[in-house]
Amino acid sequence: MIRYSKKWLKSLSQIAKKISRVLFLTGGIFWVSSCQLFNTSGSEEETKPVVARVYDRYLYKEDVEGLMPNDLTEADSLAFLQNYINVWAKDQLMILKAEYNLTESQKNFEKQIEEYRNDLLKFAYRQQYISQTLDTNISANAIKSSYKGGSNDFVLKENILRVDYAAINLEAPNLEKAIKWFYSKKEKDESSFYDYALKYSYKFSVRDSTWISYEQLRKQIPLPNEDIENFIKSTSFTQFKDSTNVYLLEIKDYRLRGDKAPLPYSREIIKNILINKRKLNIINSLEQNLLEDALDKKEFEVY
Repeated sequence: MIRYSKKWLKSLSQIAKKISRVLFLTGGIFWVSSCQLFNTSGSEEETKPVVARVYDRYLYKEDVEGLMPNDLTEADSLAFLQNYINVWAKDQLMILKAEYNLTESQKNFEKQIEEYRNDLLKFAYRQQYISQTLDTNISANAIKSSYKGGSNDFVLKENILRVDYAAINLEAPNLEKAIKWFYSKKEKDESSFYDYALKYSYKFSVRDSTWISYEQLRKQIPLPNEDIENFIKSTSFTQFKDSTNVYLLEIKDYRLRGDKAPLPYSREIIKNILINKRKLNIINSLEQNLLEDALDKKEFEVY
């Protein structure tokens, strides 16, 4: 059961008190007073706390309960509720205006409603059938075969890299030694730098074969924003500093915009493509089987 704070209920009640000072809506909307808002006499419908009325249509307190975002101030709560009620009132006024002005034929949406319901039914059944039938296991061979056969399907729209990088505060101990470890190819030095980075680097990635876009990398360390391709092609190891940090970078591999994406980078894309193809095949097979079964059973005939 949802419980509402006294502060929230107070904000709701304040709407009725303050709304007289707000030019809210003209026409068929009228507000109940704060004493009516929590009236407890009369029938069940009459005793439901009312927030607003448009002609004979009512917005009740229970309709807006649960909509309030958390941690709003009292003023923001009041503004939120006033805006919600404003939107509700405009909707009701528009509907009433349409009911009055449109002809009966213009208001007849039975065909559209039936078509929409049928579309929802077909969609729901297809989704259920797919969930019961679809095999989402895609073999490595299938991914590799699709990758080889789709040379034009995996062209990069951005520059991507495989890198090691680290950001280290200039005041960190043994910084010069750590920099030598970072650029060393010796396994012992690589391990030493990894241990060092765990202690003193607030942002680093080493021993990682994952491909990352240049723009994503720029969010981690400050990289050039101009002549990017030349920087990538001409850089292997580099370091640069600002007022607080030194940034270490090794570009181990790269692909430029317009190149074919490497297989590991494309793996998830290929997997999703193959799964979607299976879904289409399942749906086509389902529809064809339904048609053939109905023909066999004389449940479908063409005259």
